[in-house]
Amino acid sequence: MHLMEGYKAQCLTNLFIFNNHKWAIEDNLVADAEKEHVLYNADFYDLIAEHGKVAVCENDLELRETIAYLSAKTDAYLQGKAPPGISMVVVRGLDVTMPPVLGDIDPILKSSEMAFMREVLGKFSEGCQHKIPIYGCSAFEYIQYLHIFMEQMPEGKKFQYVCGRTDIQAAHMCGFTQPEGKCVLFINDVYGINSIGESLRQVLSGFGGKQLLLMIWHPSVMQLMDHFHLHRPPMVWPSLGQELCKYYV
Repeated sequence: MHLMEGYKAQCLTNLFIFNNHKWAIEDNLVADAEKEHVLYNADFYDLIAEHGKVAVCENDLELRETIAYLSAKTDAYLQGKAPPGISMVVVRGLDVTMPPVLGDIDPILKSSEMAFMREVLGKFSEGCQHKIPIYGCSAFEYIQYLHIFMEQMPEGKKFQYVCGRTDIQAAHMCGFTQPEGKCVLFINDVYGINSIGESLRQVLSGFGGKQLLLMIWHPSVMQLMDHFHLHRPPMVWPSLGQELCKYYV
């Protein structure tokens, strides 16, 4: 927003961030509090809270007072009595419990995607004594498939999901030394693809026989409805993922 407005605010913006230390959407999709989804990012918000335009609300009383202050400021702005600007409110201590968005999981169990995961990942883990890391981030395109695979399928018992804070970090972790020399990267946006070059160089270096299984999980924008996805604009989809990887390998 600062870039669009030339680092000088031209409108009044109030941004609310719920800092409850977890990926709320993913947990709601699987009706479980996944330990892999815990986010240790409180220190970051503690740091930016030192800025005068940032307020941290630890309870509903502080939130009410902050909203009252911002409401008065907004009224003054609308009347031309206050300048434009940006305010950030970090909300903590308020958890909202919602019914899980599960629906009928039978189509997932019988899907070609689940069969593909069982066959490919089962083959990839053959002979391994340790669990193979599956790296990913913000996985709500595939989290129900992954959750069922790891909880209900025998092949899933040989894997451990490692949730990165970003797709970039998940891609970077693939370059680390892995327990069995193997790991899997689930990618659901273009940032994982753009960040994987250095990790692939680490995987391909040396004579240790390291292996990385790259699974690009996305619609291919083959149907009109794919262009109206709720989460990402169509040009962010990594449809070009397989081609980009060829430049690295």
